[in-house]
Amino acid sequence: MNLLTAIEIFVRVAHSGSFSATGREFGLTQSAVSKHVAQLEAHLGVRLLNRTTRRMRLTEEGLSYLGFATKVLDDLSEAEASVGKAKAAPGGLVRISSPASFAREILVPKVNELLQQYPDLRIELLCTDLSDNLVVEGADLAIRFGEQSGTVIARGVGTACRAAVASPAYLRQAGSPNRAEDLSIHNCLLYSNPLVNNVWSFARRGKTHRIAVSGSFSSNNAEIIRAACLSGTGIALMPDWLFLDDLRTGRLQRVLKQYEPEGMPIFITYASRRFVPPKLRVVLDFLTDEMKKTFTAVGEVATSTSAV
Repeated sequence: MNLLTAIEIFVRVAHSGSFSATGREFGLTQSAVSKHVAQLEAHLGVRLLNRTTRRMRLTEEGLSYLGFATKVLDDLSEAEASVGKAKAAPGGLVRISSPASFAREILVPKVNELLQQYPDLRIELLCTDLSDNLVVEGADLAIRFGEQSGTVIARGVGTACRAAVASPAYLRQAGSPNRAEDLSIHNCLLYSNPLVNNVWSFARRGKTHRIAVSGSFSSNNAEIIRAACLSGTGIALMPDWLFLDDLRTGRLQRVLKQYEPEGMPIFITYASRRFVPPKLRVVLDFLTDEMKKTFTAVGEVATSTSAV
């Protein structure tokens, strides 16, 4: 058994939760991945993973060993970087978690530029609106919005402007709100994230208006909210880049133009580690620079964060 290879495979299985996905990454069959983990367990004399036909979970010993194993791999990367090899040509796989709509509109073009600059890198986009656990999700870093929770490093890269929009069909039927307070009698499309309450905030002439909204439709996915808005179901309040094409073509219209919706801070989050591998450092720095060109920057903090 190659102990280092077995450790690397175990760490990737633990992070991804999948033997098959790890096998694709390492160019191995699922059974070969399982064999490496089994050999590592035999070497240690403990069970690291509980496996069933449907799921895999770390044992208490496995969770403890994962922390040590991750540190070993980080220290090895640091040693390689210290002699210049990794710094000269950072490469390898970096997994980025992001809401799907943001990935499509903003990240994909940026990632293309990144890969042009660093051809030895590989990027995997994991699209989810809600998950805030990098280890469970198997992500190296995440793009997240709004207030956060969970011990990670949160690097502020800007603030997303939001827009209140509705379809012409909905406005013909229900009328257009003239004041922010009018939203309380409209059908508002709710983003069903447990970290987001149903209070919409607007500013006008130095005064903040916070309106408790309600509606007959909700979803935990921004694209679904957009689709419902296009179908005439109600009024949506979401980041404006989600609606740019719809506003240009007239499929959607802004409402309450005299008000400024409260923006949403954007963060790049990553695990709090003593050493950031060179491949991850390259991606972090590139995306930070690119996001700050697009959005108004809000700074970098070490904090507790959560995903929106």
